[in-house]
Amino acid sequence: MRAATLRRVIFACAASAILVLICPSLRAQDESASPETTAASNVTAGPNTSTSADFYVATNGNDSWPGTLAQPFKTVDHARIAVEGLKTHVSGRTITVLIRGGTYYLPSTWSFTSEDSGSSTTPILYANYPGETPVISGGRLLTAWRVGPNNSWELTLPSGVYFTQLWVNGARRYRPRTTPSGYLYFVNEYSTTGSTNTVNEFTYRTPPAGGVLSTMANLGDVELINFEAWDVAHMRIKSVNISTKTIVTTSSLTKNSFFTGFINGHHFLLENVKEALKVPGQFYVDRPTGMITYLPKSGESMTSTTIVAPRLQKIMTASNLGYVTFQGLTFAHSDYQVPSSGYNGGQADNGTPAAITMTNSTGVVFESDTVEHTGAYGIEFEGPGVSGGATPYLAQFRNGLITDTGAGGIRVGGMGVCTGSGTHTDANVPQHIYIGNNLITGGSRIFAVGFAVLVGDAHNVLVEHNEISDFYNTGVGVGFNWGYLCNYAHDDVVQYNLIHDLGQGVTEDMGGVYFLSGVNSGNAALNNKIYNIEQTPGTYGAWGLYADAGATGVLFENNLVYRTTDASLHMNSQAGSPPSPTPPPNRFVNNILAYGAMGAMDRHNDTNFLSMVFQHNVFYYDKASIQYGYWYCEGKPTCTNYFAFNDNLYYNKNVTGGETADPFFRTPLFPANGGQQPPITWMTYKQWQAQGEDTQSLFANPLFVNPTPGVDNFTLESNSPAFGVGFVAFNPALAGRLSTATLQAPVNAPAYPPLTTAITNF
Repeated sequence: MRAATLRRVIFACAASAILVLICPSLRAQDESASPETTAASNVTAGPNTSTSADFYVATNGNDSWPGTLAQPFKTVDHARIAVEGLKTHVSGRTITVLIRGGTYYLPSTWSFTSEDSGSSTTPILYANYPGETPVISGGRLLTAWRVGPNNSWELTLPSGVYFTQLWVNGARRYRPRTTPSGYLYFVNEYSTTGSTNTVNEFTYRTPPAGGVLSTMANLGDVELINFEAWDVAHMRIKSVNISTKTIVTTSSLTKNSFFTGFINGHHFLLENVKEALKVPGQFYVDRPTGMITYLPKSGESMTSTTIVAPRLQKIMTASNLGYVTFQGLTFAHSDYQVPSSGYNGGQADNGTPAAITMTNSTGVVFESDTVEHTGAYGIEFEGPGVSGGATPYLAQFRNGLITDTGAGGIRVGGMGVCTGSGTHTDANVPQHIYIGNNLITGGSRIFAVGFAVLVGDAHNVLVEHNEISDFYNTGVGVGFNWGYLCNYAHDDVVQYNLIHDLGQGVTEDMGGVYFLSGVNSGNAALNNKIYNIEQTPGTYGAWGLYADAGATGVLFENNLVYRTTDASLHMNSQAGSPPSPTPPPNRFVNNILAYGAMGAMDRHNDTNFLSMVFQHNVFYYDKASIQYGYWYCEGKPTCTNYFAFNDNLYYNKNVTGGETADPFFRTPLFPANGGQQPPITWMTYKQWQAQGEDTQSLFANPLFVNPTPGVDNFTLESNSPAFGVGFVAFNPALAGRLSTATLQAPVNAPAYPPLTTAITNF
């Protein structure tokens, strides 16, 4: 079966509960899935290996030359202009531009329009010269450094130049903080305006020496980084009083003692403090004097060190571009600065820009490219493209590397627009996009809640065979509007991804795979391997699988989840009446869910309809209980009309036989978002079954080969009792990049001190 045909079958399976029993066998054949090629994407996977081209570009070239291999152009944009002139004389073949190795510092954003498009029969290719790595940079090279006090390096910048990020020998450097290896902590919050809904003042816990200074140079450039629940605000400071341990900010935040504001016990940082410039590898830009000071690391020499600062917010943009492939290129060094009024945060840090923006792309492919060293997001796809103009995908990012991003990695669309100008429809949101076989790692280095992959209000998006790690929040998010309606995230499939080491104790409220997709069909999380998801100690919300606020009809199947500091999976239901007809439930089928530290499964808020079904899952745990959170049944004696369990296998490894005396519970009616754990009424397994739940389930050892943390072999022995409740074996080793993947990421220095989680003894 051809890959594209098979994938359409998978989409159909995800949309239909009837087909759920036959889909796993079909998915097993899709182990090396890759998008069907078209004329626009008919390039060999990996960096380019052909030396044949119409035009060549080299850093030692000249734009007055003809663009041959012997006399190449100097700038990539001149090559774009040359292609415009050539394409009217060529048809039936690919027009190729090869770019030699070296760094091309752009004077302005590399911009493409419809005039730069190819066609389905005459596509255009911009690629690396074989064996070489061209870097398309939005930065500026900083030279002419001089030695300053205490062996620092100094440089006077051109008038008006200011930036907040820096890269030295290809590695990100950070600005000074008053607590370079730890955090400061909030105590109480207030409003200087008398508001009961907002706060702009707080007191803080007694800091370590130098943690809060009475005076700080250039106070308007100091950033207060405030870790809320799902937001991290970067605020400006109006005043500091160390006697009363009080700080007043220039803007206000919404007050909510649990989710937003200056939350008691939550952590914060003071960054870009001139007086704290003491740690090698840090830098400070003094705006009034135009002076940058850098403290070199051991072994760094002025004569052999390359220092780059960001210059352009956008490295590349394209609008209505068609049938163009970018292959084997590196896009690096974009700028984004927090506004002078501050940045109050937002889910997924969606309000921050991307270094590369593709709008209404049709037949546009990124093949084996690297996007790195960005001010915020790496690359984004906006607009719908021309439906049917290229099949099966209008845009692709495949076999690539996304690393060292200031915020998230890849973004497809954004928040839903429900009214007014630009109201979203199924036709005008991004659609038919492929993100596959990429390494996405070491991101959210400035804006900590940027998602590695954010599929917002977009449909028919396939995210598969990626490895995602080392972000401070969610791995893959799908959908972006709270509630049941006004959401066009449908037929979005997240499958065969390896997702690990997220959160790192720095943020909270995240998931390995997260759906905020409203009432839609065709959405699925299949065959993903997810582990080591860690929230801030003492808070909530590091889940492997996560359906949020109105997401219904999502199929979660054949996923392996282990070691999460909240529950293995979570469904946060949408309070209030659902639309008519009643939406279908989320289905959790044939998953292995192990070592959820606060419960095997988590539920919050209420529904008056069947919103979640659990069947053929293996729950393996050693802490807390099977359930966590809010499990209310509308005052009814049975719960199966609201949440339904059957044919599952449970095992508490710390209890003989795996069954505790009272493994399940119900909760009373509780306010929406009123707390993480309402009062509990515990039940025996027989009492739970008497309500109609789990009548065919078992408590038994699943007989994994070796589930010891660090070994993590969750393969089932052939005589596992899981097979007796209908579990179908799947292979978690198929998750992650394919064997054809070649790009590797350097080690990225942590952006934030990791917080040791409270629960470590899995």
